[in-house]
Amino acid sequence: MSDTSSSTNETKSSSTGTSTMSVPAAIVVAGGLIAAAVYFGGASAPAPVVPAVPDQAGSAAAGGGSAAQEEAVGEYRPITEGDHIRGAADAKVTILEYSDLECPFCKQFHPVLQQAAEEYPDDVKWVYRHFPLAQLHPKAPHEAEAAECAGEQGKFWEFIDRVFAVTPGNNGLDPAQLPVIAKDIGVANIPQFETCLTSGKYANAVQADAADATAAGGRGTPYTILLGADGQKVPLPGAVPYEQVKAQIEQLL
Repeated sequence: MSDTSSSTNETKSSSTGTSTMSVPAAIVVAGGLIAAAVYFGGASAPAPVVPAVPDQAGSAAAGGGSAAQEEAVGEYRPITEGDHIRGAADAKVTILEYSDLECPFCKQFHPVLQQAAEEYPDDVKWVYRHFPLAQLHPKAPHEAEAAECAGEQGKFWEFIDRVFAVTPGNNGLDPAQLPVIAKDIGVANIPQFETCLTSGKYANAVQADAADATAAGGRGTPYTILLGADGQKVPLPGAVPYEQVKAQIEQLL
């Protein structure tokens, strides 16, 4: 920058003769100070906007869970006997969760909903649907399919619980561990499980769940909706603490 300024001044000096040499030194010094202030004072390109992270913690700072960021609940697929349901079928409150098995915030939030299911066994039912964020966690869709394959043998919830217990999150689970997990939780026919998993039998079902999550208003994981008996819908985006979930359940009850 100073080289360019010097060159410009020299050009002007050559065209105006000796009159330029009479410019007070104070002006030169002031110009230098202004240039330094511009250079060091932030006259640069604006800071880039950081995009929101799709998997979200339950706080405003982390991108989820704040009232200002909550969006209206959209249209979700009706809950039927074909869903994965934990709890009493006639429970007054339904927890509809969309989750990603490799999302670290989902891993953090899973024990929260386990606690709710244990504390309200007759009043709360928990419905789990898949919402794998494949761009962030490429292994998550395959793990979701594995859960469905375990579900063929009555071990869906056990598989979900175990994966969240052992995965480090963020795409860290070795796919070779999926049959091991299935065996550990009591899946009786491992060859059938492996055949199911390699066939891609449930790939479309997992994609349908993810599309349903988006239609319901999910913009990140975990995304949860509490449904009351009178049609109330309370969105809970992010890994919110148990106290917040409990308070909403109590209000709906």
